[in-house]
Amino acid sequence: MKSRLDENITNEIQELLNSFVHTWNKKDLNAFMDNFMDNAEFTDVVGQTAIGKEAIREQHKFAFNVVMKNATFEISNLLIRELIPELIMVSANWLNKNSQTPDGKILPDRNGVIQFVIMKNESLDWKFKLVHNADFSLPYEKREKFLK
Repeated sequence: MKSRLDENITNEIQELLNSFVHTWNKKDLNAFMDNFMDNAEFTDVVGQTAIGKEAIREQHKFAFNVVMKNATFEISNLLIRELIPELIMVSANWLNKNSQTPDGKILPDRNGVIQFVIMKNESLDWKFKLVHNADFSLPYEKREKFLK
C-alpha cells in the first residue's frame, strides 16, 4: 500500500476498505451498504452504473446470491491519495476466486482494477461516493447502462 495521506487518515481509509472486502466476502448486503453514501454511484464489471444506495443494493443482490455466492474478493497494490481536502481516491488491483456462471459453472480466477472515491458524510464518517470496477478477464457480456 502506498499512501500520500497522514497516518491517521490512511488508517481510517484502510478500515473502510477492509469493511468493503469483509462484507463483500460474507455477502452481508446490509453491512456492505453501510459503507456507501446515500447518493453514491457504483459501476460494476459489465459497465452498469447504479446511481444511489438502493440501486447499488439491487445491483449486488444477484451477484451476492448467484454468481458470487461462493466467491472471494481481495484487493492489493493500493494507492491512496487526496484529490482535494475531504475527498480521497483509492486505486487497487483485485482478485476474485470461485465466481460462477448463473447456471453454476465455476469460472477461472478473475482480476481487475477498482477505484474508489471516498468522502466524509454528514456524520464525518468516511464513505464511498463513487466506485468503478473493471474486470481484465471479463467473462460476462458487457451491459452498459444506468440503474436507478
